[in-house]
Amino acid sequence: MDARISFRAGCFLWQEPAQCEALLSFLAPYRDTVREVAFFTSATHPPLPLAVIQGHARRLREVIPQFQAAGFSAGINHLSTLGHLDENLALSLNEPTWQHLVDLGGAVSPSCYCVADPQVQQYTRQCYRALAAAGPEFIWLDDDLRLEHHGGIAKACFCEHCLADFAQQTGRRWSREELCQALSGGERGERLALRRAWLEHNRRYLHGLCQRVRAAVDEIEPAIALGQMTGEIGYSGYGFDRWVEALAGPRQIEVKWRPGGGFYTDDTPLAALDKAHSVGRQIAFLPPPVRDIQYEHENFPYQVLRKSRTIFTAEMATAIGAGCTGVALNCMGISSDPLDEYRPYFESVRAGRGFFNAAVDACRRSPVEGIWVAFSQDHVAVQAPDGDWATAPTWGGSLQATSEMAQIGLPVAYTPAGAVVTVLSGSNVLDLEREQLQAMLAGAVLLDGSALQHLHDLGLGELAGFRVRETRTVDLTEVLTADPLNGRFAGWHRDCRPSFWPENSYLLEPLDPAARPLAMVIDFAPTTLGVCAGAFENALGGRVAVLGYYPWRSLQSLAKSSQMKVLARWLSRETLPAYVDSFHRVAVWCRRDARGNPALMLVNASLDTARNACVAVRGDIERLVVRTLGGRSQRVARGGQAGAYSLFTLPGLGPWQPALCTVR
Repeated sequence: MDARISFRAGCFLWQEPAQCEALLSFLAPYRDTVREVAFFTSATHPPLPLAVIQGHARRLREVIPQFQAAGFSAGINHLSTLGHLDENLALSLNEPTWQHLVDLGGAVSPSCYCVADPQVQQYTRQCYRALAAAGPEFIWLDDDLRLEHHGGIAKACFCEHCLADFAQQTGRRWSREELCQALSGGERGERLALRRAWLEHNRRYLHGLCQRVRAAVDEIEPAIALGQMTGEIGYSGYGFDRWVEALAGPRQIEVKWRPGGGFYTDDTPLAALDKAHSVGRQIAFLPPPVRDIQYEHENFPYQVLRKSRTIFTAEMATAIGAGCTGVALNCMGISSDPLDEYRPYFESVRAGRGFFNAAVDACRRSPVEGIWVAFSQDHVAVQAPDGDWATAPTWGGSLQATSEMAQIGLPVAYTPAGAVVTVLSGSNVLDLEREQLQAMLAGAVLLDGSALQHLHDLGLGELAGFRVRETRTVDLTEVLTADPLNGRFAGWHRDCRPSFWPENSYLLEPLDPAARPLAMVIDFAPTTLGVCAGAFENALGGRVAVLGYYPWRSLQSLAKSSQMKVLARWLSRETLPAYVDSFHRVAVWCRRDARGNPALMLVNASLDTARNACVAVRGDIERLVVRTLGGRSQRVARGGQAGAYSLFTLPGLGPWQPALCTVR
């Protein structure tokens, strides 16, 4: 199975015959690498008038066969169905009597439309009929198929059409003001249940839209495949299973998927890892039949010096590690200027083609294994559980936990199926049923102080072995105890300076003589104030660790990163699939090949060369095949053993260089 690499072509690259010919000439040398081309329908982000879409479709009916004749699969990327944001309003769809998106406060989007309105539904049908008539092999629906972040509209849609639909779902009528109050007020249980009902409403809304798009395309050509782009759209309800079913239609046409998010420049290189984890979380909701998963690789607004070739290709490796089976390149095309400045990107991708193919072939759709930050389709419902939901984040889970643990070389998972340790963070505890929490606490759980408080509220706190004695905010430093889990780092300090980076610190009280303090907090006197971290083996046979002091950030000192790795091994009872045993900022994704052997994607997420980096792989493994991006492959023999883990010293990895490790 090869990596599917595609290219998204902006309007300026295909609308005029001369520029279209220039694009064909540019792509011709890369036909062995770039397999498909998707043509954008717009250069700006609100919906366009139907007549404009129909004109683009007529032109694309001429363009698509030219690219097919040159050996490319060719289709369409429809940029705006609902609309993204307010831009180019003078030349965009302008229908003031049609329903626009409305937020909880009553604000109305000037540019984005609500498909609960029958007039908007008819417009959408005609757009997709026109695009289908252009003869594409596939049509991508862009990521405006969401109900959050449409310009100034953070959460939509609360128009009269949507309120009427919600009334049918809940069996009572709602005004927007009543619903706004109920989503943020009243008794917590009722409030969270209503929020979950609203998320189900959002899933149904987008499911209906996907059904209508499939039906419109089927009226013209039922064989056309549909694909959807997504971001981390928790407020939209993550209804991927139903949306895939709707896009597949009655003929069960294979559905394409393009998970994405914002990483446009390498000003902050570590944001590439954050995007990869976001993409991994999105893939977690995809049903197994979806196999064409193309990472949205975006450099908007396409200025070459803003993203290096090193990061460009490393980003592709992180995406495959996180679960993608391909990459959709969106790296040029905001104007009709000559294209040569972008050629180094394509040369780099072609040079790494063998590496990407090998990675996809090894990993396929196997789950990512490691430490899982628990979340569900409804996790947005528990954000700000006792506060204003209108301004609450539209994502949930401790994203910081995933990011920091990955940076110190711990593997992360995105699904319960891949979890060997579960992280419970803050109000995410409220996202889970009591039975789910008990099952988790019978296994391996890592939690923070806020999550511990929620567990006690639910009557499950004794299974964690500690309770929160008090909360402090300033003048605190962590000191590791002499517990064997801390090894040689007993007495080592971690000062996170709460006065600079404010965060609550939770002082803990052991509830059982077997509860093991792992760290204390001191002030500047220094006076020891109490326990801030601990480990416990409970009556269910589960192992639990509580981190009360900066649990999900500033983990990158030698002592703390070492403690976290030992703790993860202890919690999981030595079932952690792999980890970076040395003190390097090397991220690792753990997957399985077709024979069940580990397949690891590693990326040196540092500007220093990682020399003598050591990866620990669970099992009795004699050697690894280590393949780097430039095509170099070498066998590395086991250099030692640490408990259940075979240790391998890797060849030097340059800054942001990936490596694929497989068992042979």
